[in-house]
Amino acid sequence: MTTNNRIIYRSSPPPGITVADDGYRRSLYLDGDSLQSCMLLNDQAGLAMEYSQAMMCALFFQPAPARVLLVGLGGGSLVKFLLSACPAATIEVAEINPEIVEVARHFFFLPEDDRLRIELVPGEEIIARRKAAGDRFDLLLLDAFDDDGPARPLLDEQVLHGCRRLLAPHGVFAINLWNRPKDNFPAIRSALAEVFAGRTLQLALSGNDGNAIVFGFTDTLQNKKLLRLKPVAEALARRTGINFVRLLRQLHFQNG
Repeated sequence: MTTNNRIIYRSSPPPGITVADDGYRRSLYLDGDSLQSCMLLNDQAGLAMEYSQAMMCALFFQPAPARVLLVGLGGGSLVKFLLSACPAATIEVAEINPEIVEVARHFFFLPEDDRLRIELVPGEEIIARRKAAGDRFDLLLLDAFDDDGPARPLLDEQVLHGCRRLLAPHGVFAINLWNRPKDNFPAIRSALAEVFAGRTLQLALSGNDGNAIVFGFTDTLQNKKLLRLKPVAEALARRTGINFVRLLRQLHFQNG
């Protein structure tokens, strides 16, 4: 946390949730100093953090999702972006911490919207429930962390197989991971490739210690032809102001 930040909210007792504001951006920290979410005050529905921009590369493959399931709310950046960028989408969110929901609404301006439904439930539980109900989603996004990194229950093989079965035809799965040595990203990437029968892509950010997104698909991939999606990336960039063409090139380079 930088010295320019003004603390506008802090859990009692700490550590827990902290919201800081420097007059330009508002940031959500977990356990004192772990940056979880960030919002530009002059672009509240935008995506300020590179990892969240990378997760939205899922829209290259499914540009008009009708049903979205998101595990992990945070400051609500992904939700606000999807509500704006995908006007036909209904969004279901699983979040286990009620304080996070209140903070997202009060400090990060998460709207009340008929297309948005939030349940206070663990992600693995909602995945099991939706699978049992026969539901299908066009986008399934996992962005849930605990004190030590990506939430381990969501990496269980049975849970991941449940995610695959929840995807509608042409559906896209995306999970936010960390690429630190202790997180063993290559092993998780390999497990996801097995679950999705080899139909996965990765987008690792900021070297070896940053976020890494893994995408899983129901459709057969043509890794060598990812740059054919450039018109989709350009259109998304025009609508959002985010350099999705650069992210597409990174995706192509890392998976070609």
